Amino acid sequence: MITQFKLAFKDIRKNKWKILLFIFQMAIFLFFTIIILEQFVQMSYHSKTLKIVKNNNIIFFKDYINQWERPFIDKEIYYFFENLFDRSGNAYSVMENAGTTEFSQEHPDAKIVIGVGNFDKIFGIDKYKDTEKPSYVFIGSDVKSIKIGDEIKLGIFNRQTYKVDGRLEKGEGYINKGRYRSLDDKVLVLTSSREVATLYQTGGFLELIQNIHITKSEEDEIDKIVEMANKTKKVTLIPEKLDLKSIIEKDYNEDFMNFIFFSSFLINMGIFIIVGLVSFLYVMIERNFTEYVVHQIYGATKKDLYLRITIFVVLVVILPLAIFLAIPNMLLLPSTKWVWWFVFTFYFITILFVSILSVGRLNKKDLTAFLRRDN
Repeated sequence: MITQFKLAFKDIRKNKWKILLFIFQMAIFLFFTIIILEQFVQMSYHSKTLKIVKNNNIIFFKDYINQWERPFIDKEIYYFFENLFDRSGNAYSVMENAGTTEFSQEHPDAKIVIGVGNFDKIFGIDKYKDTEKPSYVFIGSDVKSIKIGDEIKLGIFNRQTYKVDGRLEKGEGYINKGRYRSLDDKVLVLTSSREVATLYQTGGFLELIQNIHITKSEEDEIDKIVEMANKTKKVTLIPEKLDLKSIIEKDYNEDFMNFIFFSSFLINMGIFIIVGLVSFLYVMIERNFTEYVVHQIYGATKKDLYLRITIFVVLVVILPLAIFLAIPNMLLLPSTKWVWWFVFTFYFITILFVSILSVGRLNKKDLTAFLRRDN
């Protein structure tokens, strides 16, 4: 085995420029493969978002923050939004900046998201509830630093401890401002707006107002929401006139066209690379034929020759992938595990296919016939 590795490395050194060109082509192919697979993930998110929007007719608001005014929240404003989130049943909001520096240091793989109103019903999170209680805490499928039953602390001014109730399945998410947000790497807290105000006071309550989404809209209610938000002197809300369904459909169509374009390019490039590699190996086998005969005279079997070629193929094909894996902070590394499984499967099939063709080519050659006097 060691001898075959040495001989395979020898073949690489003899053909280093052609190998470098192939590695460059394979690296580009891997680059576009990761892009297109991640694009497919985004398409699935848009598809899921579109279904949720169609079923609930979600309307959201553009928000503008007045940096120069101190926030003003009197009883009328507070009770209006408390009633909207906690009692009306036709609105939800999220607080995405709920984590503290301490929490981020302890759990770098997780961010806290707080959902109020009918958040759980809109996005199907209510199926994870087994009893009725004021607050629930669920961890995303990719969060490993927190387990079910662990306790986490929330709040800035009034710290409270909450126990983790369960783990969400892969692919759960929500919509904020027309964008689908994954919950796979989040800690989701379902609670009331009153609890958010207790934990984070004015800052938390203002963020809930910024992220209002309503699901059963009437003009009078929309006008009242805008009026109350403007009275805070901090937040100005303007109803989004564009249909959320149209926004998501546009994003989905753009992603779909990109997916088709890159997929066509990727398939053609993959065929070109594989055909080029097979052709190169055929030429190399012809050129190394004399060397193969000499090795066989000195005791090498056909199995040894097959192993040498297979090791050569594995080294050449795996090297671009190894370069990507050696850069853990690279932005192009996919966030979903199945993308890597797809890439590994493709590489395995490529190695197997090219090795079989190359070994078959060598097998057709009669090495002993080369020893005739006229050769």
